[in-house]
Amino acid sequence: MSLLELTEHKVTRVRVLVGADADPVRLAGKVPIAKSDCSYYCPDAATAERCIEALRESDERLRSRPEELMLWDWECTYWEAEPDNENGGGTVLLGVAWFDQAFFDDRRDAWFGAMHNRIYQTLGIPLDNITVTHWVALTD
Repeated sequence: MSLLELTEHKVTRVRVLVGADADPVRLAGKVPIAKSDCSYYCPDAATAERCIEALRESDERLRSRPEELMLWDWECTYWEAEPDNENGGGTVLLGVAWFDQAFFDDRRDAWFGAMHNRIYQTLGIPLDNITVTHWVALTD
């Protein structure tokens, strides 16, 4: 596909939730030791809305924790509508910033656990529609 053909199929990414990566006060000088990129394909608008609302509620619970328990944080959440999806589907994208190596090592695959699987079922997002990629910072 040529660059010209790519521009004919534009995808717009819209920030729907602000995370630590766009809020220096929230980040409070912490430096992530790892990052996870997560994507949730939602076949229709109703599924996407449930997903985004669940993330908003999770973020509110996270923000109510004491600072010493903030071993991870959400990064911004984005919505990319699928251009030809008549049902309003698309992909919810978000990042997770990890601030503690031991916590990351222990919890990085939590997205695949029983609790998260129940959440995905409630939202209507099958595991096949979810991808998570972890990135670890190199140390000198």
